[in-house]
Amino acid sequence: MNLQHRLSEANCEVTPVVDHRVLRSIYFHDPHGIALEASWWTVDSDGLSFRPEDPILFADPDPVPAVAELADGDLRSTPATRLL
Repeated sequence: MNLQHRLSEANCEVTPVVDHRVLRSIYFHDPHGIALEASWWTVDSDGLSFRPEDPILFADPDPVPAVAELADGDLRSTPATRLL
């Protein structure tokens, strides 16, 4: 990956590419010590549908409430939003 090489050449410690199946990532720190991640999709994310039974996309045994509600087919509430 070009960014990984550029970071390494600039003496920035950077991880090897981590393969998360549907995306890949590298991890590094900015000059102020803030941890950063650069990631990219390995599949067409626009074509992905919500399939909570898919263990590759939904591997969390304890998902956040909104995901659990969607998986159960019963989204209890949707917050109202307003652009300012």
